[in-house]
Amino acid sequence: MDDLKIEGFEIRELKTHEEIQKCVDLQGEIWGLDELGRMSPITLEALIGDTPKMGIVMGGFLHDEMIAMQIVLPSLEPQTVYLHMIGIVKQYRSMHIGYHMEEYLFNILRKWNIKRMLWTYEPLEGGNANNYLSKSGACVIKYLPNHYQVTDEMSGGMPIDRFLVVVHLDDEFHTGKPHERHPALSLEEALKKIPIARPDFLPQTDMVLVEIPENLQKLKTTNMEQAVKYRFETRNIFTEYINKRGFFSAYFYSTMIDDKRHNYYLLQKTSKEKAY
Repeated sequence: MDDLKIEGFEIRELKTHEEIQKCVDLQGEIWGLDELGRMSPITLEALIGDTPKMGIVMGGFLHDEMIAMQIVLPSLEPQTVYLHMIGIVKQYRSMHIGYHMEEYLFNILRKWNIKRMLWTYEPLEGGNANNYLSKSGACVIKYLPNHYQVTDEMSGGMPIDRFLVVVHLDDEFHTGKPHERHPALSLEEALKKIPIARPDFLPQTDMVLVEIPENLQKLKTTNMEQAVKYRFETRNIFTEYINKRGFFSAYFYSTMIDDKRHNYYLLQKTSKEKAY
């Protein structure tokens, strides 16, 4: 993807008390988190410390107004960090800001000789899946049912399940020229050759496709019952293949067919150690 070309936009690490408080406020604005669900100013102040370097707290600013934030936590595992939060104010989510926030972060992590970053995201969000797997080079390695027990507006009352993903900053995807990761087969070809897993059909094979909603947030506003059904049906599938059989996912299909967007994960067999 080309360099960021949004007039008046910049990314920088947060330093002031005012910026930290805005980061706290954004957690409520972006996700609808109550005070118990937000990371506190005290913790954020500790994370921005430079002696020693503790973590990374970044903001995305449009004309000096913070519209995005990103919080990275240290890890006890060597050369590894955890991306705890990345969020963008709703009206700016179609501007590729999340992608550029991560690319900016990757450059900072390389300077600190960090080799690996992990984070979680909503498995049924097709836009995030496409960004993380296809554009950021991440890999799904674990399924986490009921991962968060918080009060927020974005989940709409659905159980908050998450995928755990990892990105290796020293692999070929990140050390070569910028590009996107695409599966070898088109979706049309994949649908002919690879079975689609369902709760009542979990074939013994090296690859399966798993369908998720066209647009999760829209579905929750129009048919919450169907959204919840997707949650529990895909939970069974992902738990079986990823957690029990050791599958991973590095490829995501998001393709228009007959004027409708179709979203599928491609799950493949491997050892978790290799993916992790």
